[in-house]
Amino acid sequence: MKAKQGKVIIILVAVAVFAGILLASCAAPAYYMGTDDMVAEEAAMDAEYIYSNRSGVADAPEVDFGKEMLDGRVGESSLRHVIRTGSIELTVTDPREKISEVRVIVENSEGMISSSNIYEIRDGQYGANLTLRIPNVNFDPVMEQLQALGRARNVQTGTDDVTMQYIDLQSRLNNQQAQEERLVEILEMAETVEDVLEVERELFRIRGEIETMTAQMNHLQDQVSYATIYLNIREETIPTGGISPGAFENLGGRIGEAFIGSINFVLNAVSIAIIAFSALLPILLVLGITVILIVLLARRLSRRKKAAADGAFPGQE
Repeated sequence: MKAKQGKVIIILVAVAVFAGILLASCAAPAYYMGTDDMVAEEAAMDAEYIYSNRSGVADAPEVDFGKEMLDGRVGESSLRHVIRTGSIELTVTDPREKISEVRVIVENSEGMISSSNIYEIRDGQYGANLTLRIPNVNFDPVMEQLQALGRARNVQTGTDDVTMQYIDLQSRLNNQQAQEERLVEILEMAETVEDVLEVERELFRIRGEIETMTAQMNHLQDQVSYATIYLNIREETIPTGGISPGAFENLGGRIGEAFIGSINFVLNAVSIAIIAFSALLPILLVLGITVILIVLLARRLSRRKKAAADGAFPGQE
């Protein structure tokens, strides 16, 4: 009897897995064709969304999204999940002061600065790179306020419509959760250890996929809810006709560095000369001994020739 029950449970697990795969593969087509009531009900569960049209993105009243889609009334008024991004290059006179003003603008818009980097371009000239996360509904006002802080150039904005990706992910997540519930019911019916282990393995796999999809959903919702603005701030350069107030800044320190650098250069040159001389010393010794031998030999030959010449003169007299 237990063997028969085990076979029945195994068959039920297989049917549940097959049904989950079938639902996942048919979720998107059913949604597009407007014939699956379950998909419409899942789509209607979306609570946070962005309504966009040609005039921009703003808050929209609550709408039965699934009913809208299935009734085919999405041409004029449609719900959209849109990721917005922007970038500004800003030239200012005092970057540190403007960064403080940027912080105030971000705080007033209920946003945050996710990353910041302040760097020195050259002596006395600074710049900064900031990444701002702003609520989507405040994107346009914040962009205008940032441009008013200095001389703005290369102002860019972009949108990425992820509505279909969002709905497809939500449908697949709902299907996995429904499959998890069926497996839990089957687990309660299991009587043997083998059946329990098999169902638990399948539950472990399904729950892992649910966790992955949930993380993807949270990331997507965060990207939709908060727009991203990349702000580059550069300090205005001093005209060539003006006098730089930093020309004599830290003059004593720079003179000391130059003097120490010169001493180091001389010491390095002397050390290189000593090393080169040490390397050439064996060759110089051989050459010196050779030259000395040649000179001695030449002198000896010269003396012999002179002696021979002196001996020849008396005979000639």
